[in-house]
Amino acid sequence: MTVELKHFSVKHIPELCELLNNENVSKWLLVVPFPYTQQDAEDWIKHCSETPEVKKDFAYAIESKGSLVGGIGLHIKSTHSAETGYWLGEKYWGNGYMTEAIKKITDFGFNELSLARITAHVFDGNIRSEKILLKNGFELEGFLKKSHKKGDTFLNTKLYAKVI
Repeated sequence: MTVELKHFSVKHIPELCELLNNENVSKWLLVVPFPYTQQDAEDWIKHCSETPEVKKDFAYAIESKGSLVGGIGLHIKSTHSAETGYWLGEKYWGNGYMTEAIKKITDFGFNELSLARITAHVFDGNIRSEKILLKNGFELEGFLKKSHKKGDTFLNTKLYAKVI
């Protein structure tokens, strides 16, 4: 299997709606609404097409054989550091797509953006995400109590990082 990281475009709207309108996916995502609507997808595509003067957000569609399977990105935190976030459609879980996508985004961050550190916050209980990060050389740095809030619910996260 091979995945490609592509810029999000209007062609992804139907698949975004299908894949993200799933509670098993959205429960692990901080800012993705549920239910996920056509308008949400259109707003996301518009957001991804805006180009700030200094690029701090890099969002990519994860495609396999031309189909959207998930999304991944980097958010620049400082001149040497970024945070990655990602999601995968449930029907694609367990096939190695995300392991490959994280390798590609970290290679991009370290090699193209000259970063020295990439972090990822994982909601407590998201064991699949933790395993994928460990496969890609990330290390657990700590457990953060009530570090994020989704709606009215505080969430504990585990902080992972890969440093070169």
